[in-house]
Amino acid sequence: MKLNTIMIIKNVFVFLSIMMLTSCTLFSPVNLETKKYVIDKIPTNIPKEQTHAVTLLILPPETKAIYNTTQMAYTTQPYKIAYFSQNEWGETPAKMIQPLIVKTLQNTHYFNTIVTPPYSRHYTYVLRTQILELLQDYTSQPAMLRLSIRFQLSDGSDNQVIGSKELTVNEPLSTNTPYAGVIAANQATAKILHDELQNLFQSIILKNKVMPQCSTHMNKYQE
Repeated sequence: MKLNTIMIIKNVFVFLSIMMLTSCTLFSPVNLETKKYVIDKIPTNIPKEQTHAVTLLILPPETKAIYNTTQMAYTTQPYKIAYFSQNEWGETPAKMIQPLIVKTLQNTHYFNTIVTPPYSRHYTYVLRTQILELLQDYTSQPAMLRLSIRFQLSDGSDNQVIGSKELTVNEPLSTNTPYAGVIAANQATAKILHDELQNLFQSIILKNKVMPQCSTHMNKYQE
């Protein structure tokens, strides 16, 4: 009888130990590290222009709701968008791209002053942007990073639109991985900002005829 009691106690102890280990495994949080990436590439070899007494206000980009997040969007079938679970942007697309627009235009040296909100003083032009798409598309071969941005330049005195352009770049992915999509997103951003320089200056030339010398330099922006 005493032996049976000892065996029962021993079995209960073993059972309880197993249950404790199992519960720890089931309810302990899974440590899945989330990788964060940024877009920070701007065009290189931007020609320097003569500086003009012009103030450009660059507003924060508006972003289509589905991309207005740090989640990294992708698609594997038409009409369906999903987000990577362990890969995401370090900031929202607007917060990453606005400083790149500012830096790119500063590097031209054309604008005497480039400002961002909050700003309440006089400005010559205002640049509005809208991020329409930032998507890794795995439905094509090769997979593509698609970036679409709409730019609109307006006169600061009367808010009249003097130039508007929607630019889209489809940048191939080297491999079917989220990181390859990050590299492609950086390349696509630099290309769009490069092209926007041409559109911006051409709009100013056509509207105000204040920069005739730039028309002779437009070929410097061609790739």
